[in-house]
Amino acid sequence: MTDLDLNDFEIVRELRSYPERRVLAAVHKATGEAVRLTEFSAEISLRPEFRRAVKMDRAMLAMLKHQSILKFRGYGDAGGTLLLATDACDLVPLSDQLPEGRRFSSEDIIEIGWQVCSALQLAHNLGLAHGGLSAESILLSDNLQVTVVDFGVARWLKAASLADAPASSGPALITISALASRQDVEQDLRELAGLLTLLLQTCDDNDEAEPGKVPMRLMLERLLARFEISDPANAVQKPSSAREFQGRLGEILIGTGDDSMPLVDHRNATATSRRSIVVELFEPPQSASTSNAPAAKPASFAWQKQFLPIIAIIVVVMILWLLADRLL
Repeated sequence: MTDLDLNDFEIVRELRSYPERRVLAAVHKATGEAVRLTEFSAEISLRPEFRRAVKMDRAMLAMLKHQSILKFRGYGDAGGTLLLATDACDLVPLSDQLPEGRRFSSEDIIEIGWQVCSALQLAHNLGLAHGGLSAESILLSDNLQVTVVDFGVARWLKAASLADAPASSGPALITISALASRQDVEQDLRELAGLLTLLLQTCDDNDEAEPGKVPMRLMLERLLARFEISDPANAVQKPSSAREFQGRLGEILIGTGDDSMPLVDHRNATATSRRSIVVELFEPPQSASTSNAPAAKPASFAWQKQFLPIIAIIVVVMILWLLADRLL
């Protein structure tokens, strides 16, 4: 779909409404395809900073191919009003589910975060940041299938709002970057950590850990706490990319994270190497056994080793005897 016009659609119902835009469930009249349509207000659509930011991201939106991201279907500028269309989605935002009492276990929260990280990493690889992750932009099914919506919308609106700020004195201050910066990536990760922290408040499971192990919920809390800006120590340890964040969540879930190691190590000290326990767990059996134990020697080699000195002495004696016989 290209050059979208609101008259091309039959509006089924309004999904969300904001001062600067409304989100609609609609059907394209010509094709009969159901879509999720975002119509921006005329006031925001006419701002050059907003229009520039949207147009700059359109190509990257079309490249977002991920099971947790709605496929971008088209863009339109009709009568000064900007329209964006994606695939339709009947899932409900977390912002609606939480007030209705939906609760999540620690494993559920890790699963949600893992899927969002996967979607963010793809976007960041393309140079596109979300810019506004929240309970409203995460749609969730009953079986924990995540869909992330509104990629870029918050950043576009921010670009438009900066034009109204008194401190802005030139185009460089209000022009959105073509590619996601390190600050944009960090903001996405920080917002995801805040969302997972919010979900943890609904977590009422009694996380029974194995003896000597740290409970899963506590490990998750420790990871999310590293995104607290107020603590400089956390800034060093916090994940620097969505892929790293995803990996940390996966380690907690499968029990190979550092926090999941035994609190008291009962292994035999004489047989313990100084290498990481995680490396040992995932190393091939042959490699692990050969690295910690001396190589086995054949019995025949040991026998030869014992009699080599005797053979050497006999050879020397025979050589001396032959030399003495020649000299006589």
